Amino acid sequence: MVRLGRSFTLRSLKSKETKVLTKLRDFNYLEPSTLPEALFLLHHYDGRAKILAGGTDLVIQMKQKKLTPEYVINLKKISGLDYIEYNGQWLRIGPLVTHSMVAGSPVIQKNFPMLADACLAVGAPQTRNRGTLAGNLCNASPSADTPPALIALGAKLKMESSEGERVMNVEDFFSSPFATALKNSEMLTEIKIPSLPARSGGAYLWVPKVTAVDETLVGVGVLLTLNSDKRCTEARIGLGSVGPAPIRAHKTEEFLKGKRIEPKLFAEAGEVSASEVSPRSRGDYRREMIKVFVRRALDQALGKIEEAI
Repeated sequence: MVRLGRSFTLRSLKSKETKVLTKLRDFNYLEPSTLPEALFLLHHYDGRAKILAGGTDLVIQMKQKKLTPEYVINLKKISGLDYIEYNGQWLRIGPLVTHSMVAGSPVIQKNFPMLADACLAVGAPQTRNRGTLAGNLCNASPSADTPPALIALGAKLKMESSEGERVMNVEDFFSSPFATALKNSEMLTEIKIPSLPARSGGAYLWVPKVTAVDETLVGVGVLLTLNSDKRCTEARIGLGSVGPAPIRAHKTEEFLKGKRIEPKLFAEAGEVSASEVSPRSRGDYRREMIKVFVRRALDQALGKIEEAI
């Protein structure tokens, strides 16, 4: 456990509290200037405060009265939280990085193109320009596009509070629809993705409910790693919008491991994936789409491996 040495009192904070009167329920608006200040406020207002980053989910939920926080803590005044850094071993993404920043990053396009594709699948350009990757995860929508890709990529999430920090695998972060493992006093402060193993390829594919900007009906993220004999040494598969929360398809991964890659194998893997999901609605159709998109994603991942060899 890493301790944050600096302590605060409400009077010592630089952020000013403003009473906001709107058509929403009245709330107190806070603008901390440092991350420790923001964490202190979360701790102090235990369960009564919400973080504002992009606001594309929070503001809508406040308008719908699904969320009625007494305090809204805006992170925009805190510098240095919009970083994308890659040292050849880990990709690190800060909490104020937007979907557009991810999708447009040359580093991510080159080394983690699946994640760029997943961020491009999020809503309309206006949403991608404001909404953050971290906020998308914290909203925990079962139909979100980024979790399946991050599950396939083996992402880890760093959560901080005024008491310290902890790290969790992304697939363990989601507990139920629109609920996560975050405690009231915690903030998701970093997304970490390990570099891809040699002879690896990935793909994210999705089908929207109606149009390209609608919620995703089925989302599939796949990472495939082969040896020189074209046998699968590792597979990671994330599935979205097919249950109460995004899932990792463990049975499908085990089915693929150790097998020599051949065309019929991917269709069989799709069948296994369909048995792992529990759709909330349109179950038969979603299972059929899982079969199709797992097969296609694995085929695309294989194609990328072959291109790189």
